[in-house]
This record gives sequence, structure tokens and C-alpha cells, in this order.
Amino acid sequence: MRKLTVSLMAVMCLPLAACSDSSKVIRYSSPNVIAADGREYSLPVSQIYQVSYDTLERSGPEAVCKAAGVKYTPENADSICFGENVFGIGLASVVYFGKYTSSLSDEEWQKMSEIASSPESFSIALTGKSISGISPQAQYASRIPENAYFDAMVEQIVGDITEQQNCDRSQAFRMLYSEGVTVTTPFSPSMQEAVDKVYGDPENFSDSYDFFPQSACAVTDMNGNVIAVAAGNHGNSAYNRACRTLHRIGSSIKPLSVYSPALAERMISFSSQVMDEPMINSNTPNAWPRNYNLVYDGRITVTYALRQSKNTVPVLLASELGGERCLAFMREKLGFTTLTDRDADISSISLGYLERGVSMTELAAAYSIFGRGGSYSAPSFYTRVTDSDGKVLAECRKDSIQSLSSADAWIMNRLLYYNICKDDGIAQAARLSDGSEVIGKTGTVDNDAGNDTDRLFVGLTPEYCAAVWIGYDDKDSVIDRTEYKLPASIWKGIMELADRNEAVFTPDESVMEADYCTVSGMLAGAGCTKKETGFYRDGELPGKCNIH
Repeated sequence: MRKLTVSLMAVMCLPLAACSDSSKVIRYSSPNVIAADGREYSLPVSQIYQVSYDTLERSGPEAVCKAAGVKYTPENADSICFGENVFGIGLASVVYFGKYTSSLSDEEWQKMSEIASSPESFSIALTGKSISGISPQAQYASRIPENAYFDAMVEQIVGDITEQQNCDRSQAFRMLYSEGVTVTTPFSPSMQEAVDKVYGDPENFSDSYDFFPQSACAVTDMNGNVIAVAAGNHGNSAYNRACRTLHRIGSSIKPLSVYSPALAERMISFSSQVMDEPMINSNTPNAWPRNYNLVYDGRITVTYALRQSKNTVPVLLASELGGERCLAFMREKLGFTTLTDRDADISSISLGYLERGVSMTELAAAYSIFGRGGSYSAPSFYTRVTDSDGKVLAECRKDSIQSLSSADAWIMNRLLYYNICKDDGIAQAARLSDGSEVIGKTGTVDNDAGNDTDRLFVGLTPEYCAAVWIGYDDKDSVIDRTEYKLPASIWKGIMELADRNEAVFTPDESVMEADYCTVSGMLAGAGCTKKETGFYRDGELPGKCNIH
């Protein structure tokens, strides 16, 4: 978000679509938004992208205004509704064509006129339907680019209004933008300020300002409420990369799709031994699964496999579980809505190479189970919407799901804690300077040539969960040859600025702690020189080490 307050008109009279009598208007008003700390904001209902009418050829906007049934003036051109909550030719140009008005061709101005004449006929392009002459990226474009949180909030509210009021999307938008509407949200201005400060400084992403990847971030509290987001860095918020755009998530999927269900099914424990070896073409350059460092250690413990982000182990576990069971766990226990049946493929579900991908908001909400005793709640951007009479237009109705037992969630918490706190952990960059506990997991996606295209980090403090992605809007672009800072360091920058009161996670009292031998994975004996503390369900301690 570049700014949280927007200067706008309280009520706008906009032309009715395809209406011959231009005196007929639809009245749109700015809903009042109340944040978690009581601060109030107005939901933008005005032009967002500035248009330089003095230098713009008048024929284009004149034709658009005529098609909308109003006299041409810059004010009217800035007030036309192009469907849903796309107001003004500046925003419509970016949403529907992916470019500023100064770059529109004559054909695109003609298409803009067609949209102004009948906006509801073109609104399907905003939901992913293909329309000739309209950018296929329209579905990802931010309708409120100056405020990515509100953009996602509106989308969730409209979906709930259509369901709860039994109406279509156009009617839902008109209800939301009616005079006197109030929206209450879990939005945290202080956390958003921390996110904005990090995302507003290029030095937090690279020491070279010339060319570096895009990024997105979503922050939730421990109840699954989304409290802050960043849609892009370097001032680029045309696309809402945190909420509307889907991303492949690489190894960050492993704790969700494989390790959690394997732990719940009693296939593994904190320190049980697993096999780190390829399934195909062992000891050759074409070995699969391929570990990122091409090192295969044979028998290792589960905690070491996770903190080293081994690829072999989750593939082997997923093969034993079955891809369909892993996929079902992601859908039914963790609320992922964009997975496809093809994602049941073992390489997809265990290594994060998903067909469509997932949003950063759903990823953060899923990881929050490891900080709240295994309970999952879907990500929410609002609490309630009421009209001028106090009638409830929509309310966020979500039930908690016990995805994991509290004991299993705590064991996973400690596994992810070792990713950060141990010197051989892969995500040490996320350690906080005040020593507060951090748990989390990295993720890397590469292409067929082995070049990285996406990187992620999902991390939790005792109060917050945040997912950070870096990559390019062009999925084929690689980040190997660009200078950028790791997602874990971006995450750390946000949490160092956040208001945090709790330093340690609350343990599950039924889980037992015991030292184990890091070689055998069994309880450490007098002869074991390398040992760590393990975490085990009541009555499920491993036996004594039989090696030393």
C-alpha cells in the first residue's frame, strides 16, 4: 500500500449502463471502514490512476463518455463505472488493458467505449473469463491499487453478499457502495505501517536498484485474520500479488502437505529415521528427487530432513501416504481453494509445483495452525458489513477446523523452530534480534533448466504469521542472475518493526521432551556424543540408542 488515506468524493452519481436517458444515474457512496484499532478509513470511490487530460487526445475519452451517456468532462471521465468497482478511465485502462491511458491504441479506446456502454457485459473478464481485446491479466489487477488490503477485502465481501443476500455480483457491488454502509475489519494499521516501511525501501530488497524481482506479503494473526498485505514492491501495485495472484510455493508446502499428515498418521515422530536417497537414477546427475545441494545422506532424522529441506524424504513419505490423501489434507484441513486434482501428483503435492498455485493469504492462514494448537480458520479481511439502517449485508462466517491435534501441532512447531534456531537450519536469516522464537520454512521453485523462478518464506512469531514471496510476474523469468535479498530477511525486517508482546510459543503440556541421539534418532544414552532435545507424544518415546 502506498498510502492509507485517499481523498475522494463522498457520493458519486454515475451513468446507468447502456441508458439512453443520461439523467438516470446509480448513486455510489464510499463505505466507512473501521480498523481493528478503531481508526476509520473511506473505501475509495474515485479515480485512482491520474490521467493527463491536457496532453491526451480528446477523441478517446470523448467517445467513452458518449458511450456512457454523459457529456465529456475530465470529472465525468474519472467517474464512469466500468463494472464492479472499477471507476474512471485511468483505472479501467490499467485493469482491462494493462497499460496507462496514454498508451491505448485506437482499437483499445473503442473497446473502452464498449465497456462503458455495457459494463456488466465485460465484468466477466474480471473473474477470469477470456474476452477478445481484454488483457488476460485483468483478473489479477488491483481494483484499489493504492490499498491492496481493501482490494482483497472488497472481493471477499462481495462474494459473501452474493451468497448471503442471494444476488449477483453487480447487485452486491451496488449494495456495498450504497450510502451509509459500514465495514468492520481486523485490519491492523500499525502492522500495515511496518509492511509499508519495508516495502517502500528498495534497499530491503536489493543493493542494486536497477533490476530485481517483485515481491508480495500477507500477514495474519493467530486466528486467521489477515491484518496487513503488500501487493508489490518498488511502487508497483498494479497487480495484487498477495491475494489475487497465485504462486507455486516450492518446499514451503512440505510441512503442510506431507510432514503434518505423516505425523498425524504416526508414520513419523520428531526424530524417527527416514531415508535420504533418490528413487530414480541414484548417484547420477539425473537422480530424482534431487536435493538442492545434490547431497544424499542415507539414514537421517526427520528433524534434520526438514531443516535441510531435503526433497527425497517428503517424496518418499507422500508416496507412502498417497498423493490423494495429501491433497485432501490440504483442501479439507487447511482450506486451500485453488488446488486442482492434478496436484495429487507426488512431485506436485510434496515439492510445491502446483498446477495453479496458491495465494499468500491462504498460505499464511494455513501455517498459523502451528502457532494455535492445530486449529485452522480461513483467512478473513472483514468482520461485518451493515447498511445505513444497521441491517447486516454480510458477515464473515467461518468455523474453526481442528487440522492437527494440539500435541502434533506443537511437535511440528518445534520441528519448524529448529529450522531457524539451529546452526544447520536453512532459514537462519529469519532470526529476530531480540531472541524471540521464530518458526518457519523456506520455499524455492525452479524451472526445467534448474534455474530459480520463485522464492518464499513463511514464518511465525507467537502472535503473527507472514508469508513472503519474491519472483516475477512473468512465470518464465528466473531470479538466479539478479541481485535480491532473501524472503526470510524481508520477513525479519517486517517483524522487527511490528508491535510484538510475546517472545515464546505456548507449549502443549502433554508433549514430552527428551534428549535423542542425532545419529540414531533414539533416546540418547551415555555413549551418545551428539544429541538434541526431541518432542514426543505422551507414551510414544523412542527406545534407547542401540548404536552407541
